[in-house]
Amino acid sequence: MLSRKEIVSILLLLTALICILNAALFGNIMPLSTSYEQLAEQTINAGTAYICILYALSTWVYHSNYSEPRRQIRYVLIAMLILLIAANLTGLITVIQTLFISDLMDALSTRDLFSSFGYLCRTVTAVLFVITLLLLIIILIIVTITAFKHSWSISSRQDSKEDLP
Repeated sequence: MLSRKEIVSILLLLTALICILNAALFGNIMPLSTSYEQLAEQTINAGTAYICILYALSTWVYHSNYSEPRRQIRYVLIAMLILLIAANLTGLITVIQTLFISDLMDALSTRDLFSSFGYLCRTVTAVLFVITLLLLIIILIIVTITAFKHSWSISSRQDSKEDLP
């Protein structure tokens, strides 16, 4: 049976794989000079993948016998996950804006801006952003529950030590 830490690591690696796939295959349909939104989306995906890989591999590479560093790493991971969720939400909003809400909506359809393959890729990009967001939220919930459960148990142990004569 996998531990909670290993489950989080596997979910982080899966998230990194989805982000790399999104940035490399589906998020690269227009030349860089014509779409800065695409550059932002690729940067968000690459950054998310990099951070997810770092934290996922730390499960097997880094181990501490002391509870304090582990707790601090959990808090840092929670902060990073919140930032990644915000960044990926921004990326999803830019995809939705370029697909469905365009300043040119009055003049022409956004389907005319992209080929059918490009439109399909942009739709897949939006779906992969949603999947990434869901995975990050699940990981955030698991890590938050773990971090606060451990901090509550540590504080209750310290309280019981203070009660002793």
